[in-house]
Amino acid sequence: MPHVTPQGEYFPACAVYGVSGCDSAPARWSAPQPSLHGHARELCSTDTDEEVVPAAAHPWEKPLLALCVAVSVGLLAVALRFVWSVSGSVPWTALALFTAPLTCWSVRGLRYARERAESVRISPTQFPEAYRMVVSLSADMGLARAPEAYVRLGPVSARADAAAHGLRRYLVLPDALFDGGGRLRDPDALAFLIAHQIGHVAAGHTGYWRRVATLGAELLPGLGAALSRAAEYTADNHAHAHLPEGTHAVRLFAGGPNLYTRVNMGEMAARASTDRGCSLLLYHLLSRRPSNTRRMAALRDRTRRGRVFL
Repeated sequence: MPHVTPQGEYFPACAVYGVSGCDSAPARWSAPQPSLHGHARELCSTDTDEEVVPAAAHPWEKPLLALCVAVSVGLLAVALRFVWSVSGSVPWTALALFTAPLTCWSVRGLRYARERAESVRISPTQFPEAYRMVVSLSADMGLARAPEAYVRLGPVSARADAAAHGLRRYLVLPDALFDGGGRLRDPDALAFLIAHQIGHVAAGHTGYWRRVATLGAELLPGLGAALSRAAEYTADNHAHAHLPEGTHAVRLFAGGPNLYTRVNMGEMAARASTDRGCSLLLYHLLSRRPSNTRRMAALRDRTRRGRVFL
């Protein structure tokens, strides 16, 4: 049952996975407006038997993944043929074959080690609200185990991430999403961003073999970036399926944590159809993430898929 303080402040009562109460909830919530699908549900949900909400992959993701794998296999075959023709040695050819997987494994391991060594891990005692969101959303999105989550110093656009190493999956959230006291600036926005990152995990985007199988495509300008953009739209689909009221979170990427409330999402989304130019098109084709204007347009009009190319 919710509790109403003598001053009229409204706090949901919950105890999720050993975390008592919601004492660090936003300063003041209106009693008539608790949302079953907003941050209150993510903070306090304990029903892990709830039916998983399906989310569709972006239509371009699977074709681009197949193309990237084909290109990577082709480039690998050419590289092995070259090494064999030059050295004629089985050991050298085998070394060339395993160089990419070993390098990928090492890089992923170092990235994970950096977070473990430098970042603050979200837990029941550190950023407990965000912890409850991660646990609740992971269960809702069908993950058998919630990924680890870390808070890293830096801007929103550069620091939000989902990655993996071995059997460990983890999320990285920027400190800009929290105020000076460690509380959530905008719970709905943070929940949407967490759901987006968990969407990457649920969709298999963080898998080791997927990364290895698409490494060669990164050598072709625009191809690996196109797959990355499609994957971002897929992760947005996952987040929107669970938290449609949190889509305003994408304004954080345009305005930052201090100015995002002044960003007109509709106006920016409209520019996705009106802004033209060769340099702008080239930027869209080479960027690994959908532009803010295109991403906002895709989230505002769910009848249209996000634009990956033109």
